[in-house]
Amino acid sequence: MKEFLLFSVLSLFCWQAPAISQGFGSANHTESLAQSDELCSTEDWSDFPVPALQLPGAVNPFQYPPLQDAETFRYPNLSLMKDQSANLYYAIQPVQPPPSLYQVRWLPAINESLLYTGVMHTFNLWTEAGTRDALNGHWFQNYIDSVSELRGWSDGDRFMAPYVGHPIEGSIFGFIFRQNDPRYREVQWGDGRVYFVSVLRSMAWSAAWHTQWKIGPISEASIGNVMLHASPGFITLVDTPTLGAVTMIAEDIADRYLIMNLENHTANRTVIILARSFLNPGRSFANLMAFRLPWVRDTRLGLFGENYVTRKELVKEYSEGPGEKPFIYVRRSWDASGVEFEHTYPREAPIELSAYPYYETFLGGGGNCIGGGGSGAARISPSLQIVAEVNGCLVMAFPAYNESGDSLFYGVGPRWTPRAARRLSPFAEFLFGGRKVTYEVDDEALRQKLMQEWNNGDGTLPHYPKRSDWSTETAHNGVSVAAGDGLDIVITRPFAWRLVNLQYTHTWMGDVNTMRPENGIRLTTEAVLRIGTW
Repeated sequence: MKEFLLFSVLSLFCWQAPAISQGFGSANHTESLAQSDELCSTEDWSDFPVPALQLPGAVNPFQYPPLQDAETFRYPNLSLMKDQSANLYYAIQPVQPPPSLYQVRWLPAINESLLYTGVMHTFNLWTEAGTRDALNGHWFQNYIDSVSELRGWSDGDRFMAPYVGHPIEGSIFGFIFRQNDPRYREVQWGDGRVYFVSVLRSMAWSAAWHTQWKIGPISEASIGNVMLHASPGFITLVDTPTLGAVTMIAEDIADRYLIMNLENHTANRTVIILARSFLNPGRSFANLMAFRLPWVRDTRLGLFGENYVTRKELVKEYSEGPGEKPFIYVRRSWDASGVEFEHTYPREAPIELSAYPYYETFLGGGGNCIGGGGSGAARISPSLQIVAEVNGCLVMAFPAYNESGDSLFYGVGPRWTPRAARRLSPFAEFLFGGRKVTYEVDDEALRQKLMQEWNNGDGTLPHYPKRSDWSTETAHNGVSVAAGDGLDIVITRPFAWRLVNLQYTHTWMGDVNTMRPENGIRLTTEAVLRIGTW
């Protein structure tokens, strides 16, 4: 929930901001003026400012031509300007920037990501006495010890943190990258292939920065030594970038269908600001990290100044009668020349990424294991892939409430896909790797005693109690293999549903307390992203 709290607090500082004009935006300004002949024919554009084409570091590398220069403007469709009955939609199409302006603005993207990382650290230091106390220890040794504790699946948090808060965190990192990626900065849901390419690029950035946040040199592991004090797990490394990408898609869908529709029916600034800010939390927080108002949209008329006056007139005309919708989605060409070419893509995905929940039962007894994981596969032939997989689970049904156990599996191997080009694609795979099984017993009474002795740094205990001070841990490692088969259903070119993946697992390992992980049956159902087929 810390993302919600941080966003709410920072939004308060921006709420009373001066009335700054947000401008007309750029590439998708067509949403506000497309098909609006009446506006274009009655408004005097002679004094409309024409910003010069800016250098690669510019915020808005576009220029808009005045109407009197339409005949000399190098855009294929502006010859229609000579016809008074023609739709003036083309008069507001932006000049596409040259390819050099498509380069990612790496320095701003890094700075904004570092700022967001700093905001999260500040929040932790402000609200968690244990994090503040960890600053007093041996930094490097405690950092290495903290990272080495990473194991299993669960990190001890309840539903809201791993499945709501962390996906929002992933979307914030993703939107930070998008707003610094000029080629895809203004993509919208419905833009087809370029939209999903943008989501993939943002997800990769999010994965890198959340991994840094979890175990990097300026992470929770290094500043706060979180995994020395709380239950460690791989859950956030998997779900933050993947569910973060899903959150980005959900925000884009909400912006197009809910927020845009709302703006077609009301010009109430407060309502629009609240809707934009809280229906798009990831995008709004990313705006803050770039020192912009959280509700800014480059693709629509602004909410202040002359833009707001125009917005009110458009909404009024639409609400009262003959006017058309002020804001509509118009799919545009994303090729710099204005011409898009058809491409032929393979039906067999060159690369596949998957995320999944899974269930495993140990055949020798000792409990069932519930968790999740992720995998990546690279195709080396139409019927063969190389797969790498990591997953973790929490062992259930221990006899005592203070006992816990978890399993971590990692492996790599071949996957045979004889019908990879078909909608229904069966497969068989074999993975070779290792497994780590950990058994832990917590002494809750001792934990409470140590916390009272520490007393937020004012007690007799010099430092915040580590998990090892009040729990006993036993860990075993062993070579492990997994073999199985399953069925993929291709839903669309970018996505498939791995309906079932049933595996037999064998681990060269003895009993770990009551757990017997030597033989097991694992069942998963997976969401698969198919890269290179679209």
